[in-house]
Amino acid sequence: MRAVVRNPSSEASQKLKNLGVEIVKGDMSHPDDIPESAFQGVYGVYLLTNFWDPSMQGKEYELGKHIVTKSENARIKHLIFSSLPDVDEESKGKWRVPHCTDKAKLEKYIRGRKDKFQYTTFVAPAFYYQNFLNLLKPQKDEKGELTITLPETKSISAFDVTQLGGIVMECFNSPGKYNEQFIPIAKENTTPQDYIDAMSEKLGQKINLNMLTVEEYSKLPFPGATEIGQMFGWFDEFTLFGDRDWTTGMKTYPHLKSFRQWLDENIDFLKESCGV
Repeated sequence: MRAVVRNPSSEASQKLKNLGVEIVKGDMSHPDDIPESAFQGVYGVYLLTNFWDPSMQGKEYELGKHIVTKSENARIKHLIFSSLPDVDEESKGKWRVPHCTDKAKLEKYIRGRKDKFQYTTFVAPAFYYQNFLNLLKPQKDEKGELTITLPETKSISAFDVTQLGGIVMECFNSPGKYNEQFIPIAKENTTPQDYIDAMSEKLGQKINLNMLTVEEYSKLPFPGATEIGQMFGWFDEFTLFGDRDWTTGMKTYPHLKSFRQWLDENIDFLKESCGV
């Protein structure tokens, strides 16, 4: 197994190396600098573009195309791409969520070139449970009570992102079964209050849910507020996966953890993140 990383000496890279992964230096934001040797002798490529990386914002489609081309030139047999729904198209322009739509556009590009690969698969990761440990973690309000502030939505589809690798390997191991398939990856599809109640129970302390309108949330003073607000607006009206079967990932990989199972394993991290 081979991994392309920006910093081969980082702790994460060294952990991969210790697991037997071959480490190659390269940067997705500068794909021309990724050596062709990184693709040589490789059966499959898993491609993930990262909207939240400032060096990639607004460039996911173009940068991703470079990696697709390198994969074609190396005659890769199986390309797996981390995609999402085309929110702009499916909402008829009502919601604008570039980190979904730009991936969907790259998916369409890849599908148009499927003759270049023996197999293509499109996995679609849902909202991460881990978001409740960082960006959307419980915070103490002016009363000293724990509160999570979210844009209004009826549902959040979510899963433990550390299990994404298991699903990708399942697709690599059964390429014909998942050829040209779009696979939503979620274990939960429930209300924000259900997530809050589960966290409150595990913490032994009540967490309040403060729901704002999309417009109110988009005005919050942090980078990405507008993107998140629009995303939750999409969730509320269409769910994350629109009219697709959101349970497909569970059928593909039955080992996905429930939110409560994940909390059992990460309760200390949750306590630390919210200062309890």
